Amino acid sequence: MLHVAVDAFNLSIDRRGMGRYARAVLETLSTSDDLAVSLIVRRRADFENVTAAENHNLACATLGQARRTGFDVTWYPWNGMRFALDGPSVATIHDAFAFGYPHPNPVARWREQAPIRRAVQRASVLTTVSQFSAGRIAEQFGFESGALTIASPVPEPFWRPVPSRPSPTYMLFIAGPEARKNAAVLFCAFAAAFPDGRVQLRIAGRLSPSDERELRRLGIFHARLFPDDSQLRDLYAGAIAVLVPSREEGYGLPAVEAMACGAPVIAADSGGLPEACDGAALLIDPDSVVAWEAALRLLADDAELRKRLAQRSLARAARIDRAAPGRVIAECLRRAAAVAR
Repeated sequence: MLHVAVDAFNLSIDRRGMGRYARAVLETLSTSDDLAVSLIVRRRADFENVTAAENHNLACATLGQARRTGFDVTWYPWNGMRFALDGPSVATIHDAFAFGYPHPNPVARWREQAPIRRAVQRASVLTTVSQFSAGRIAEQFGFESGALTIASPVPEPFWRPVPSRPSPTYMLFIAGPEARKNAAVLFCAFAAAFPDGRVQLRIAGRLSPSDERELRRLGIFHARLFPDDSQLRDLYAGAIAVLVPSREEGYGLPAVEAMACGAPVIAADSGGLPEACDGAALLIDPDSVVAWEAALRLLADDAELRKRLAQRSLARAARIDRAAPGRVIAECLRRAAAVAR
């Protein structure tokens, strides 16, 4: 039996991409006959929150207990290593955005970059989420991209088609305050495509101050939303298109979750999105306002195209093996432990 420690510091609070990824992998690890998994947290008071978050009744230990007890191998799911345990380890680096888009504050920049540097220096096995991210990470640190094992994210079974509710015709944008989310290009294209307000833009999530100003300046017919997962699933299912204009995504799990809900997807032909969408989305140059305007208008006007894209979305989701990332991480853990013996 291989005794595996998993950094669970963020497990109860991260409900976004990395948290979803960690929970999907843990679901598979928890069913492996040769792995005994323990979640490592800061303090005993965290046990209850972490157990509820991952829902697999795995063992828990504090970091102090883990250091005294010792484990055969450790998995770090959170974009690097924020602490180190003795012995071999597998570290997942989701992306290199901490270097390509460095935080302007020196302390915050160090906090983002240091765990990634530590993982590159100390981990026995490095994994990432896409060929795109493997290339970016390898370029940043000067080694071959083949040195990273790919274990791509998968949507949870929760993401599935549900009946849509009557509402104004809308497209959905999963926002973020980072410049790479490319909101300004989308807003300009949307304003040009629908000057009469016949399609609403629903924006889920935060925007940067500059994107907020641009949204107000353009006068787009829009709604600002901060949905929980159930509400987001309803939004995916009812949208005539889900829009993912990011210049760079390590993978692009929201696009795949939208597809699993049967939504047509328009995504940037950039970063990890082409890998994630796997031929099912309409891919657009992220820097072309004209191309995005044309695509938005096309989807709004062509019901048959929307139907075909929705079918492609569901077919893409059906091809996904939801246990695959967990099997890959499990094999990396076995490999790291075997080399250390």
